[in-house]
Amino acid sequence: ILISAVGDCTLGDPAGAERAPGSFHSVHEKAGADMSRPFSGVIEVLDEDDLTIANLEGTLTRAGHRSDTAFAFRGRPEFAAMLSKGSVEVVNLANNHSADCGARGIEDTKASLDAAEVGYFGLGHVDKRTVKGIEVVNLGYTGGRLEVREAMAKAVRAEKRPENLVVVSFHWGIEGEHTANDIQRKLAHAAIDAGADLVLGHHPHVLQGIEVYKGKHVVYSLGNFVFGGNAQPASVESMIFQARFKKTDGVVRPVGTEIIPVHFSGNKTQNDFRPVLVDDETSAHIRKNIDAYSGLLPK
Repeated sequence: ILISAVGDCTLGDPAGAERAPGSFHSVHEKAGADMSRPFSGVIEVLDEDDLTIANLEGTLTRAGHRSDTAFAFRGRPEFAAMLSKGSVEVVNLANNHSADCGARGIEDTKASLDAAEVGYFGLGHVDKRTVKGIEVVNLGYTGGRLEVREAMAKAVRAEKRPENLVVVSFHWGIEGEHTANDIQRKLAHAAIDAGADLVLGHHPHVLQGIEVYKGKHVVYSLGNFVFGGNAQPASVESMIFQARFKKTDGVVRPVGTEIIPVHFSGNKTQNDFRPVLVDDETSAHIRKNIDAYSGLLPK
């Protein structure tokens, strides 16, 4: 089974900015309102895997937004189709923007995902599905504090069996920081100690390092992907992280990983909200940066 993981996906804009030049909504309309466009630059990769996991950073609703947060991310409910057309099968909802439009926004987002046949996890929900004969369990947490460690480890232990695959996603770390912190590392190690097969991270909006702990991979930050939260990012470097697993004699084991470097916008100065694959030279540069970030992990 081949799993792809991508980072923060905001299918919308900061509420109130939908009509601004260069906004996600305006770019979508100018492109002919094509729901397949956002992931079309990487669909050749995501369409060939067995499961794609993303972080859905924001809401899909027409509900009013909260006024007590600087940025309330909101997109139209029908934008959930962008995920299904982009071969994204399941998304994490455990993040600091899931409640940007209150409780109704959360319920509308779930309903939108259900209508598009996209699974979700986090906020107390577990996604379980069988892919090529292997049960895959996705758990999601808004990390960044050690208080979630005990409940997370308990949930992992309850779900993990030798014949299945448990993936834990954390929304953690410090925005703009390429260096993972000690809390991230403690949470990641606790997840793997409890039985997790793969740990995925997001929230910093930039790439962070990758660690192998007890033979399991921790991707500390996947960076941005289809990210409507910033129209003019300082850097567009990102990646698709792929992990392959195989069941042998009733036991699921990791058999390899791959980093596929991307730019999360084809335009480096004005976000066009369409990740693209990059040439060999750019790919080598992004890989070198990830190696450098991996060398900065806390000991």
